[in-house]
Amino acid sequence: MIEYRNNPTSNVVELIVEGQITEADLDQTISRMKLDISRHGKLKVLEEIRRFEGIDPIALWKDAQFGLSHVDDFSHVAVVAEEAWVRTISTAADNILSAQVKAFEPSQMEAARTWLLTAPDPSQVSGMKYRSSSESNVVEIIIEGKITAADFDRIVPQVKADLAKHGKVKVLEEIRSFEGMDPMALWKDLQQAYMVKDITHVALVADAQWMRTIAEAVSAVFPAEIKAFERSQIDTARTWLATA
Repeated sequence: MIEYRNNPTSNVVELIVEGQITEADLDQTISRMKLDISRHGKLKVLEEIRRFEGIDPIALWKDAQFGLSHVDDFSHVAVVAEEAWVRTISTAADNILSAQVKAFEPSQMEAARTWLLTAPDPSQVSGMKYRSSSESNVVEIIIEGKITAADFDRIVPQVKADLAKHGKVKVLEEIRSFEGMDPMALWKDLQQAYMVKDITHVALVADAQWMRTIAEAVSAVFPAEIKAFERSQIDTARTWLATA
């Protein structure tokens, strides 16, 4: 059974799962959710799983179809569940979905509601910042948080403008924190692969050792010269790019 709760004046909806989920349950939920999407544009969802006893195969198929076609219609999802495995899966989903997903225990229900109510619209939060100067062909990309398709839509035209101006660019990529990339952002990133021939040097600045290791490994096959630096060495990275 799925109980659906909403408020016409809010884009937060609550789903309460208890027992077996049937095709009829899902049809009713999807119908109401589509109506709320048309009303609010994007939804924030609180999914409280009180007891889960499985889902009918047809319901599972319809759930997958709806999820794929409306993946960008959800900005935040709070999953409230007693079972640790449910919370673990939810936390992992945060790295592959465009929506921000957080897991809570039942005792944290009010914290989950507060998070949804106060979470900023993703369009107001950028995971990437772009810095450039008309006098230099060195550009800086700052990554902090989760990268979305909207980040690429905003930054790619700036990169193209700098390439048109300078011909070739050098890139400093500072990774302050990385919380994943949504699937559409990854696709848009791959679409810009043709621009790598116009990048001569890349300085990757990150504290995470695995990021620096990957950067150094990629340098063997990447046409640009790549060097990795710790964040405390950012001035050294800038000097290297300026004099390279």
